[in-house]
Amino acid sequence: MQQLSGLDTVFLNLETNAVPMHIGSLAIIDPGAAGPDFGFESVRRLIERRLHLLPMFRRRLMTTPLGLDQPYWIEDPDFDIESHVRHRALPRPGTLKQLNDLVCDVMSIRLDRSMPLWKVYYVEGLEGGKVALVSKIHHACIDGVSGSELFSTLLDVTPQPREVAPPDAPWIPDELPPPLKLSLITARNFLARPGKIYKLARRTIPLVLEVRREAMARQQATRRASTVDADTNRKPTVMAPRMRFNTTITARRSYASGSLSLKDIKLVKNAFGVSLNDVVLGICAEALRNYLLAGKELPDRPLIAAVPMSVRGNGERGGNRISMLRAALATDIADPVERLQALSAKMVGVKRTMKAIPASLMLDWAHTPPPSVMAQAARLYENFSIQDLVHPPFNLVISNVPGPKLPLYLDGAKVEAHYPISIPYHGLACNITVFSYQDSLDVGITAHRGTVPDVEVIMEGMAAALAQLKHRAQQQLRKAG
Repeated sequence: MQQLSGLDTVFLNLETNAVPMHIGSLAIIDPGAAGPDFGFESVRRLIERRLHLLPMFRRRLMTTPLGLDQPYWIEDPDFDIESHVRHRALPRPGTLKQLNDLVCDVMSIRLDRSMPLWKVYYVEGLEGGKVALVSKIHHACIDGVSGSELFSTLLDVTPQPREVAPPDAPWIPDELPPPLKLSLITARNFLARPGKIYKLARRTIPLVLEVRREAMARQQATRRASTVDADTNRKPTVMAPRMRFNTTITARRSYASGSLSLKDIKLVKNAFGVSLNDVVLGICAEALRNYLLAGKELPDRPLIAAVPMSVRGNGERGGNRISMLRAALATDIADPVERLQALSAKMVGVKRTMKAIPASLMLDWAHTPPPSVMAQAARLYENFSIQDLVHPPFNLVISNVPGPKLPLYLDGAKVEAHYPISIPYHGLACNITVFSYQDSLDVGITAHRGTVPDVEVIMEGMAAALAQLKHRAQQQLRKAG
């Protein structure tokens, strides 16, 4: 048995029927160069041969009495690969829209907690004879970075599948612990919880006060340095403005996918002296600004994005090791280059603040509330539509996940693109996630269909935003040269 971390348990407790808490991906695969035996059965056999490299794939949940402690992963004695690798087909020739609609159907349904929390769908019938692999795995099992590692484990860097050594020892399913033993362990951990909270508070409060003092000192220094600074004359971005995305949602999903040139993004990055992640945020900001302007819905204050940041240490695998940055997207600035430079300057301060508080400390806080309390709070939040009554801390989620630079192959078939699929939530009805693969940034936009039915417009806006920034970058480089 292996106990879940506090953050992994949070993702379990936030889940309701309206908000399934699984992430996933849509891989577009060209089987043209694969052998004649390539197909659903060969892919399922490949996954089965590599199960020992993917320990989460054979583990299921075991909850604790009354939900008073974090649940455990156990090796599932009833594991059956056929329950997890499934076959689907689109009516030929299947279009991208039909494939995206299938993604919405698959991702709107919760995973069965009596089984390991993952599924893979092999999808045939795409245009050009291509196939797709749609995966879903609970966020309690992985975050974006560990999901990228999982993706690489299943695939190969050459058309010829690599030889995988068998496990050192045969897989042995767990026996369920006696109820009395589990109850005693749960009671001991529950009674120790108040003492842990007290120690955490003693460590946390001085750090928070110090960070606050430093932030106020920097703000005062900035104001003294310039009395005619346009940035200081704008409204402070303390809270996010209320807008369309900040509402209670249902399980109905909309999804759009597309690719952006990594070469063009690096050109913009180098021309304006910002980071690659800043350029991604700038592209999203331009697309969102134009999307909202078209509907006359752009708020006066800048949109605020929640940006997950990996705090995974060397050698750490599986589970969730993330913290959340708060990025002001400067959507109140009309010029895209000025906006890019403004949000880049803001991100420097945000990252400095995050580094001042150890990531381990924030993750420890996630371990403190009993799971039963967190689960009940999530249901109250949903049932009473609390998000519709309070001011939102964020407007949406934007995530940037690093991926492999080399082409990858599935049982000899080349993976052409790998689009992420993520989670909208109450008050965060739109989630933009990008995944770098070869020379592209593959984008997946997952949203609530009732709130953002035309999510493909945002995807088209991101491509147009990059083209505009590329043009400005080329002008900048010509002037500098």
